[in-house]
Parts: sequence; C-alpha cells; structure tokens
Amino acid sequence: MTLKRVLAADTLLLGITFVWGTTFIIVQNVLDKLTPLTFNAWRFLIAAFFLAGWQFLAKRRERPAFRCSPRLIVSGSVLGTLLFIGYACQTIGLLYTSASNAAFITGLSVVLVPVLSSLFLSKVPSPPVIIGVVFAAIGLFFLTTRGQFTLNRGDLIVLICAAAFACHIIFTAKVTEQFDSLSLTIVQLTVVAFLSFASGLAADGKRIFAVPQLTAPDVLSVVLFMALFATAFAFLLQTALQKETPATHVGIIFIMEPVFAAWTSVLIQHERLGGSELVGCTLILAGMLLAEWPARRRRKRAKS
Repeated sequence: MTLKRVLAADTLLLGITFVWGTTFIIVQNVLDKLTPLTFNAWRFLIAAFFLAGWQFLAKRRERPAFRCSPRLIVSGSVLGTLLFIGYACQTIGLLYTSASNAAFITGLSVVLVPVLSSLFLSKVPSPPVIIGVVFAAIGLFFLTTRGQFTLNRGDLIVLICAAAFACHIIFTAKVTEQFDSLSLTIVQLTVVAFLSFASGLAADGKRIFAVPQLTAPDVLSVVLFMALFATAFAFLLQTALQKETPATHVGIIFIMEPVFAAWTSVLIQHERLGGSELVGCTLILAGMLLAEWPARRRRKRAKS
C-alpha cells in the first residue's frame, strides 16, 4: 500500500463523499412524487442492472466473468441488507427532518465505526474515542433538539441509518479483499433493490411501480443520476478503494459528507443554521475527528 495509491484512493473517496453530501436536497425534492421505498427500489435496481451489463461486456475483455459463489452471495447479501436499512431509514427520515439534520446524523456512522468495531472485536475503545463519542452525542442533542427535550421522529429514524452505515463500513473492510469488487457490488445492490421492492409492495402496494411518475422528465433525471453516479459508481469505487486505503481514512473522509450537505442547504435553499445547530455541528465534527485520530497516530508511530 504505497503513499501514491493511498492518496489517489483518498481523493476519489472525497469525490464520492461530495456527490453523496450534495444529493440530500435532490432526493428531498423528489419525495413528493415518489414514496421513499419506490425511489430506493428503482434507484438500486437501475444501478444493479447497469453494473451487471458492464460485467457482461467485460467478459470479452480482461476482467473475469461474474463468479457466483455461496460466500459471495452471503457477504453481498449482508452488505445489501445493511445498505437497505440505512437508505430506507435515511430516505424516510428526510420526510420528517431537514436535509442538513439528516446529513449530520448520518455522519454519526463515522463515530460508531470504532465503537461497533470494539464490540465485534472485543476491544475496549481508547479514552480519546470515548471522548469523541460523547462530543458527538452532545452535538447530536443540540442539532436535533435545539436545546429542548424533544426529538424529531425523522432524526431518530436517520439515527438507525447511521448505525446501519457504520456496520456496512466495518463489514466492507472485512470482506472486500476476498471478492472481485464489481461482483460484490452487483450482489449487494441487487439485494437492496429486492428488499426495497418487497417492502414497497407490502407498504405501498402497486404504487411501488409508479411508472407514470417515474417517467416524468424531472423525476427520471434525478433517479438516473442517483442510480448511476451516487449508487453504481459510488459503491463500486468504495468497495474497490477500501482495498487501497485504511478504513480509518475512509471514516475521516466521510466526515465531509454532512459538511457538503449543510453548505448545499445554505447555498441552494438559503437555509440558516442557528446557534444551537452550529454548536451541534461543531461538536459532531469534533467527535468524529477525536474518534479517528488515535488510529492515525498509531499508524505514524508504527511507520517510525
């Protein structure tokens, strides 16, 4: 793992983070025409079909054909289930909370990564990690409640999304070395699409197909953009790049997602962040940095 490869991977991950951070408003504007499950079902289905077509065409070139093994299906299904939970909760939460709130709470997944890793690996977090988690929790309180003892139900839904995304980062780092990145991405995106359609049929009935609404130019353009750039390419790159850069780098870079989302809300929606929101945002970002910083120092000491 050379420095040049790590820097290249980090730069591409930052680009992915920018796309994710600036799409909260885009998604929120489409949810008045499509249900959240309908949006996710078509988004991930189109992304999975696009990558599957790419894989099929690649058979004639250097890339090996899709290899369907039980271990690949299981690993991809776990990743897909975590993604489904994360995106379903995030999209539903956007119905009841602001884009900036959803983005910052989703960012808590970066803090949860070392905490959940310690539980799965039976390792006690270091004091800086614990302090970082406390900072982030306090920041979440100020951001979502504005200093009052009330919680928006959308914020609680998005908090479930943060936990699911944290588990997704951990499991991706564990299995990405074992499989072809494109094949693993196809399986997990297909699982997300299947679960979205299945739950959509149960919750929304025939509205899950929503062909008239889906074919409207403004809706179709957003769905295609999200499917190709914010889903297919983004998750394929994340899966592949986690082979080239440490997981802690990924966590630090993902910190920028809520920052991009907040500034997008300010610039496009002219949204104003009050004092409590700014304090909450600052504490969450500080907590994320504190939670990740010890790992960075350990790597530097190891290199020395």
